[in-house]
Amino acid sequence: MLRSCLILLLILFMGRGYAQNDLLLFKKGRRTLATYAKDSYISFQLANGQWIKGIITRIANDSFYLTQEIVLYNFGHNDTSHYSGFHFTLNDVYALPKPGVQIDYIDGHWQITGSGGHVHFYWIKHGWLFRVGGAGYAALDVVNGLIRNDLSFEKEKTSLAIAAGVFLFGVVLQHTYKLTYHLGKKYRLETLKMS
Repeated sequence: MLRSCLILLLILFMGRGYAQNDLLLFKKGRRTLATYAKDSYISFQLANGQWIKGIITRIANDSFYLTQEIVLYNFGHNDTSHYSGFHFTLNDVYALPKPGVQIDYIDGHWQITGSGGHVHFYWIKHGWLFRVGGAGYAALDVVNGLIRNDLSFEKEKTSLAIAAGVFLFGVVLQHTYKLTYHLGKKYRLETLKMS
């Protein structure tokens, strides 16, 4: 009996030594949207607009440490570089990307991929399809008028107004659809001490 109690105590103390690491929580109100632990990838934007992406190496009370991993794609092979020692406080983080948004190392710095990453219906949500459709419809209407040798805007006023409306709707979508969550009153980062 004594032997089994000692073994149980030994297991409990050993388990305490391998306890979970601290966590970094991304929250909206009381709801947790994402959880980051040691060795997990994180992408975020600083207040100056610079994007940072890397692997969390340590989480402290109100800060975290990061190792950047940069993969350069060359013809036939990839080069991976690791840069460690980056330290950020929770107040340094200005924005986090929405789910599916891809941050890549392009032209010497981190930025959102032009295609939006893996965001469903990105071309519609960002308004690109409406802008191209409206401009294409207006151009087609003008070309047809030139072919018919009848470029009277009085007759084609309705079709050009529809094209302008569709294009303007695309512009409004482009300016209102955001690919990031801005931290502030609604969204926040906080640490959870597990030890």
